[in-house]
Amino acid sequence: MPDSDLLRTALRRDFSNVAASSDRAWSRAPAVRVIDCVLSLNRNYDRFVVPRLDAFERQFPDVAAIHDLRDLMESAGSPAAFVKNSLNYNDPQRALTLSGVVDYLLNTALSAKSGTELERLRRWADNVRPPAHRELGIRGFGLAGLQYPWMLFGANTTKPDIHIRRYVEKAIGRHVSDIEALGLLEEAARVESISLRDLDTTIWEHSARRVSRCEDM
Repeated sequence: MPDSDLLRTALRRDFSNVAASSDRAWSRAPAVRVIDCVLSLNRNYDRFVVPRLDAFERQFPDVAAIHDLRDLMESAGSPAAFVKNSLNYNDPQRALTLSGVVDYLLNTALSAKSGTELERLRRWADNVRPPAHRELGIRGFGLAGLQYPWMLFGANTTKPDIHIRRYVEKAIGRHVSDIEALGLLEEAARVESISLRDLDTTIWEHSARRVSRCEDM
């Protein structure tokens, strides 16, 4: 049976009802969504990322726009100092990744002058596509990393992180690359006439949050 058929069979079995996620990630301020997409790389989302996002919102309620985030980072003296003092995370390399993503968005998605920040970010998310991640040159921020802000700002796509890849691999019985997982899920969502973004969050919440609950037992 072709990989695409195996994946669709698994999806019909496991997820008969694919619905939009109600997670706060989708409604936070743009600046906080950018922090989210960098902090969440290879870290436990509910235990590590969410508490830091919530604390940042409480401490800096006026930092909503991405240029506000850039100003705050500059006032800290360095990206590493900002991440350590404002996000309680001592990781200079992750700080450089965050700085690179902020600059990338300011120079691309927000270079246009028409529309609100969210409107410009949504236009960017609707138009940018792989392999744009190869042109970034941001260490530690590959395909899965860039797919997440695309999703957060409205693109109907998926981020092939470890949980998404693991599901696809289990369904088809072999290892897949990030780009293969993306392509297989794109085809599955198209054939099944379901939202790819909603499919991603359904798989992710089932996998990542179930694993997290089991670890806590």
